[in-house]
Amino acid sequence: MLLRGVVSTMNVVSNFDEFFDATVSGQPQVVKRDGDIIIVTSLNQMRELLTAYPLNYEYEVDEDGRFAGSICKIELIVADGATVEELRLNLANQLIEYANDYMSDFSRYFNAPNTRPHFPYALRVLLEDDIEAVASALRSVAEDSGETESGGNSSLGCVVDYVEKNKARHFGKVVKDNNAILKAQKDKN
Repeated sequence: MLLRGVVSTMNVVSNFDEFFDATVSGQPQVVKRDGDIIIVTSLNQMRELLTAYPLNYEYEVDEDGRFAGSICKIELIVADGATVEELRLNLANQLIEYANDYMSDFSRYFNAPNTRPHFPYALRVLLEDDIEAVASALRSVAEDSGETESGGNSSLGCVVDYVEKNKARHFGKVVKDNNAILKAQKDKN
């Protein structure tokens, strides 16, 4: 159905201003060249499309009073902070770094079955203006459920186990930055 309005690359090139205006003020455009098809959307349309991929996080309060958390759909993003707000900023920073890494080595991340599902989240993060915008887009599962903290029943323990098992093959920087979380989890157990 979408292919009914396919535009050829020749039409795009010869009428670029009209094509651009139709995309920005109208609807997404479908362009075909030599059997390959792309869909072009405006920034606002893309942001709206990506709202289906919420940036949720879980956290718990460690015995020392620090907040340790992880991104729900990107299990390798973990951070901690003295307050929930500091945790959110640290998670946002980790998300931005990961999203930049994802796009810098897109073929590797997109073609790996364990990181392919992260693509819309990485794109959503990179469409934000700055770290504060990313942090404000983060939603705590506890906030959504009305809880104030997860009381140690979150999946963070699973995340820590996953990171421990896989840190040698991938996470170098993330694990190094988050050794405090790993140590706190081991001490807690």
